[in-house]
Amino acid sequence: MRLHVVYRSHGGENSKGRPGWYSKRVGLESFCRAVERVREERPDAGTEVVFLNDGPVPGERLDLMARWGDPVTIDGGSNRRSYLTALGLPRRRGWDGRDVLLLAEDDYLWRPESLVALLDATRDPQHAGADYFAPYGEEVPDTAQPVRWERLESTTSTFAARVRALREDERLLWLCALSGGDFDHASCLTLQGRPRFTLRELVEHHEPADGTPAWRSALRRAYLTGMRTAVDARSLRRPSRRRVLLGAQPALATHMEEGWIAPGPWEEIAAAPAP
Repeated sequence: MRLHVVYRSHGGENSKGRPGWYSKRVGLESFCRAVERVREERPDAGTEVVFLNDGPVPGERLDLMARWGDPVTIDGGSNRRSYLTALGLPRRRGWDGRDVLLLAEDDYLWRPESLVALLDATRDPQHAGADYFAPYGEEVPDTAQPVRWERLESTTSTFAARVRALREDERLLWLCALSGGDFDHASCLTLQGRPRFTLRELVEHHEPADGTPAWRSALRRAYLTGMRTAVDARSLRRPSRRRVLLGAQPALATHMEEGWIAPGPWEEIAAAPAP
């Protein structure tokens, strides 16, 4: 069983609130330290890293990527499109169904031991019934105890999955991604056989910006209603097809966004020297 990682990156920034120690360079350095650790301690995993860059990224980050993996540039133009490109890589590259894929976003900070702990969890017979693993999820107090893996309702677009399950679920994940809004949350619920949208949410949507033609607004509402109805219908999965999502507690990584930072020694990790 091999570990594949697709690290999705973009050269730009957004307006989200960030902690003082945040930068995409810092996040990338922490991830590379985790790659270094897993290659040293679990060489049999043959860890492969693909840096999927949506458009150009700064040269200093690109140089670091080239040291630790394979930088690939695409012209996706949006978070959703680069995510869908990443979902298709196991199929296009013919990865073994027994392998594990981690999808990682570029605004996360990683513990040095994160990839080792993730790989060990996927190999643990105790977790044989789980197909999806979240290094970041519900907030719990940070402790010095060993990482434990527990059932989780939802996570972000940074998650790991067994390649076999991901191939089987690829069309469903595409459908969720096209349903608008928090498609990562919709994906997690639907995979577990839980409907995402209430009846009210199927017909009521956030209105587009002022000045949008009425016909376009009506078309958008019809599209979202149809897509979200289809997502809820797909959540009616047979029990044998409902996936189990496990989350690491305490978190092995954190989203670097104010209000969503998991408990942990993140400022210390952010200040560590580059690998």
